[in-house]
Amino acid sequence: MSRRIVTSAVFASLVCAACAAPLVAQTTARPGGATSAAAGQDLINEIYQQTRDAKTLKALVDVVTRCEKTRSQSLSKEQRDYLYRLTAWAYNKRGEIYADQASALNSAAEARRAKEMDALALSDFEKAVQYDPIRWKAIHNRGVSYAMLGKYNEAVLDFTKTIELNAKYGNAWFNRAEIYYEMGEYSKAVGDYDRAIKIKPGDIGAITNRGHAFFQLRRIKEALADYAEAIRLDPNNADGYTNRGDAYMATGDWSKAAEDYQRAIQVNRDSGRAYQSIAWQMATCPDENFRAIAESDKQTAVQAAQKAISLDGESDYKYLDTLAAAMANAGRFAEAKASLSKAIQLAPDAEVAILRKRYQQYERNEPYRQTLRTAFATESPAAKTQR
Repeated sequence: MSRRIVTSAVFASLVCAACAAPLVAQTTARPGGATSAAAGQDLINEIYQQTRDAKTLKALVDVVTRCEKTRSQSLSKEQRDYLYRLTAWAYNKRGEIYADQASALNSAAEARRAKEMDALALSDFEKAVQYDPIRWKAIHNRGVSYAMLGKYNEAVLDFTKTIELNAKYGNAWFNRAEIYYEMGEYSKAVGDYDRAIKIKPGDIGAITNRGHAFFQLRRIKEALADYAEAIRLDPNNADGYTNRGDAYMATGDWSKAAEDYQRAIQVNRDSGRAYQSIAWQMATCPDENFRAIAESDKQTAVQAAQKAISLDGESDYKYLDTLAAAMANAGRFAEAKASLSKAIQLAPDAEVAILRKRYQQYERNEPYRQTLRTAFATESPAAKTQR
């Protein structure tokens, strides 16, 4: 995903509401005084006590193992139902640990091991739902796992079911909005972001991403309002200014765009996005008042594009496209073509034709210039935010 996906609160409350107290033993007399129901109840009570201290992966593995073994005991329907809820709770919590480990591994650039942990997490969430089909946190977490795997339809179904079970859980509304955004269902995304914001007023992520959805719907007035609110809530967040600058850029308000980009860099000298955006404006703006004309300014645009790459790397094709545009604006067309060639290799299929057309311009020693139409056709600020 390109934006935030919120998981259920990991480790927030390690004893679920459905498992808040041991059951009263329902005993059945047997020859010799043995009571199978009482014996089963003792096991269940022991497992319940384990859950109260189960805060590590090893402890949760033990709980899951004991739950599975206890299934073979002779239990009453009430006891078995309770055992299933305990089992579902344990699988869900263990899955959250696996998901947390996967996130840490992704941050450490260990994609293969992260994928393995993600698979384990999904398996546990699926088992949790099998044991307790109305455990909304497990359903929600399974939806997150589906989303991370790109299974958007399945994710939407799980987030929708979570909302049916607990409409006050804001993360489900937010995450379904994120998936609708990825699917291009921007109006639905706006509606879900609205609900998430009502549940958690002042959520900068939801407000910002609703602005991205408004942007895609070309409802720029609403997008600008959301970006302005995000800036008001956190005036030291460079991305807020860059988001708003991108929206101004798309509508041709070059002056306000430039102000926001400059403010973003003032707030955070290490914001690669801000350097990339200001380099793009300096290299491609159709208004000469905001495009690098003097030779020194042209080289400054190149340096800004290079600074963005030095900060964030070359994994984003847009950064390489920006460097190419800055090189072309400076008359360095051979270097522009080399940078754009790398961008084409990384770009999604939908963008390749546009980049190749730009490459042909550079072959003719022609720099690229935006128009309002092409500015509005560019990806919204959402494509640049970090998860």
